[in-house]
Amino acid sequence: MKSILTKKALSLALAALAMLTTGCIKEDLDECYKLTLKVVNHKGDDITALSVVSEAKLFIYDANSKLLDTRDLNDAFIRGRETIELNYPESSKLHLIAWGNLKGNQDVSDATKAEDLTVSLRNDEMQIAQSPDSLFFGDIDVTVRGNGVAGENQEIVLEPKTGTVEMRTLNLQYALKTRGLRATDECDFYMDRTLNTMDYKGELTGDSVYYNPDADWKGSEWETTAPQSLYLGQNMTGSIQVGNDRYEVKEGTFDDGTTGPIEIHPFQRTLVLFEWGEDGAFLGAKIKVTPWGVIDDDIDW
Repeated sequence: MKSILTKKALSLALAALAMLTTGCIKEDLDECYKLTLKVVNHKGDDITALSVVSEAKLFIYDANSKLLDTRDLNDAFIRGRETIELNYPESSKLHLIAWGNLKGNQDVSDATKAEDLTVSLRNDEMQIAQSPDSLFFGDIDVTVRGNGVAGENQEIVLEPKTGTVEMRTLNLQYALKTRGLRATDECDFYMDRTLNTMDYKGELTGDSVYYNPDADWKGSEWETTAPQSLYLGQNMTGSIQVGNDRYEVKEGTFDDGTTGPIEIHPFQRTLVLFEWGEDGAFLGAKIKVTPWGVIDDDIDW
């Protein structure tokens, strides 16, 4: 006599199989889902596999914003999209915050409540902000189901929170000549009007600070020695100190002919070129913004 597999029996069999394959134990036999990290660029493209975020720190809070645990996730875990295990009681509601690339170039508050978690720029003895790491931020609210999360496969999406700036001069020798200076005398670049702290939501707060990026001579021009990572900023002021004279720029000319302020955008490189005429007069600045990894230094317009 042939056995008859009813719809109900089939449903139970499939549910049992799901429990065995996922490792979830649930009385209602619902499907279990996993939680992973995803890294995106400024356009939202998935760049997890590129190791742009090579390490992450995960902060786990309960429904009352109390810190339960912190975990360090390495490059292989992130690139492999490994499951973040949540071994907490069934139906626990959790708030998770993840910071990517906290490699020691900023201060992270020792907070036991989510609302007190901050990532702040460091200052030197002259109160000049130090360059942060290339930071990424993401957060999510989840409900625990077995070792997984409720609802569906979910991701903590890490978005970029810093950009970079490079600063250069063009025809600086004319300014030096009119001031009796040489291309061996010290100059200084500055960039200001950005806040110094990011809060538990990844939003800028705190006090206004300025940067003094490392720079050196390249022939007769003064240039930053490497891209400087900065917190995001709008309507910033870039300046260069040449001898006793300081040249400030609040906006410049872009390659499409428009003018606008200096801004630092997430996952993008801002190049600021200070220019002088042959008579030594300061002509202002040209600005070019390109995505990270795109080398385009053609700024002759």
